[in-house]
Amino acid sequence: MSGLALIWAANVKGLKPAAKIVLIQLADFHNKETGQCNPSAQWLVDECKMGRATLFRHMTTLEVCGLVTRHARGDGDGGRGSNQYELHLDITLGRSLRSKGGGSGPNGVASQNEMGEKVSRVRRG
Repeated sequence: MSGLALIWAANVKGLKPAAKIVLIQLADFHNKETGQCNPSAQWLVDECKMGRATLFRHMTTLEVCGLVTRHARGDGDGGRGSNQYELHLDITLGRSLRSKGGGSGPNGVASQNEMGEKVSRVRRG
């Protein structure tokens, strides 16, 4: 567990609550020594109390926002292993990601386009 990663995740603004839960669970699994975060999808499903499809929808939101990068890993026998997640602790999101009119995209990010391209209003720092 990385206290710094948990503080960072708790301070990220502009996400819907379920996406924030996923981010906080990833941060709780973050290894501050190696920078790795390798929870299984099943562990995340169990800890976040949501279905697999819902989890991956929120993971996509976190990726589109630039908060997380997912790296596929093999299991050593040619099969799929658990993903490795890279948390971008230098990214902060502000209120500008939520639409001022109260509406937001399907994943809670107003500035995500229909093709899922990167959000343009991400601030570093």
